[in-house]
Amino acid sequence: MGFIVGLAYNLKKDCPRSDTEVEDADAEFEDQSTVDRIAKALRARGHRVVKIPYRPGLLSRLQRLNVDIVFNIAEGWEGRCREAIVPAILESLGIPYTGSDPLTLAVCLDKAVTKAIISANGIPTPWCSKVNNVNELANLGVDSLKYPLFVKPAYEGSSKGVRGSSKVTDPAGLFDMVKWITTVYGQPALIEEFLPGREFTVGIVGNSEITAFPIMEVRPVAETEPESFVYCWDTKHNNLEQFLCPAPVTDELAAAILDVAIRSYRALECRDLARVDVRLDGMGVPNFLEINPLPGLSTVSLFPVTAMASGLSFEELIDKILEVAATRTNVEARKAVQAQNQQVIAGQRHRTVPLRR
Repeated sequence: MGFIVGLAYNLKKDCPRSDTEVEDADAEFEDQSTVDRIAKALRARGHRVVKIPYRPGLLSRLQRLNVDIVFNIAEGWEGRCREAIVPAILESLGIPYTGSDPLTLAVCLDKAVTKAIISANGIPTPWCSKVNNVNELANLGVDSLKYPLFVKPAYEGSSKGVRGSSKVTDPAGLFDMVKWITTVYGQPALIEEFLPGREFTVGIVGNSEITAFPIMEVRPVAETEPESFVYCWDTKHNNLEQFLCPAPVTDELAAAILDVAIRSYRALECRDLARVDVRLDGMGVPNFLEINPLPGLSTVSLFPVTAMASGLSFEELIDKILEVAATRTNVEARKAVQAQNQQVIAGQRHRTVPLRR
């Protein structure tokens, strides 16, 4: 028996606009085609779909919602806790949903906090420092730092604010990138040690039992050494990268990459699904780069591509995500209890009360 599934999402066309708009402002949000594709996959599995666009009036609509579970891909708007907004509302209303809880979603969007947790769990990750403005660079002793470094917004995903110029080789470049990020994106900049090795990503689904999809390697199209390659917004939108899945790695390296990915998933208490980015350091040791507990599901997103490399169709992937979330939240049992309660209420309404003589 199918579920009534709410589908929560942000559309690119609904993204708030401003005079200081940057070209990647709506990078996290969905095209209508992605939403329709997910809805079609859910319906193909026998579920009824109720679409829930992230727009004004969202709270009142969620309060009136009559669904068994919400398939959540909503990114929210504004602030480092934006991805936690819809899950927090759903939790307060007692509505089950797919994906990680509000705390994990908020933590994982703050790259410095994420890396602090990763480091505390003994997982290798590049050195980093977060600065709120260029004046704070003086406290770092920029002349004595080991270059190259990598600079990116502290609270963004989908490669927002990451450019070829994010890799800096001297204090002047560092100053320029920090100033650009803090001014244009209105948030702190994360300064990170640049790792010269190959880059990989790992898709994961599950909770108590975890499935890791085949490892994907991200490489430049042109003949470029790994130490010169930056996977960023520019390379994505100009098709300057290539994806190898499964990645051509030894069994030993594959095991080490998966170990970092799965330990990171556990350490950050992710649920149902996530995608972990890993890069090799100068010694060939896999390091945690970032994690996305709300990975993209479009036709060009990396997460579904890794799933398809494991043999899953897109429809099967969507069904798998819903299945692990429904099992975790015990949706079937909740439905049975609700049905029983409705029968009791209906019986009380139709009960015949004998007349007193």
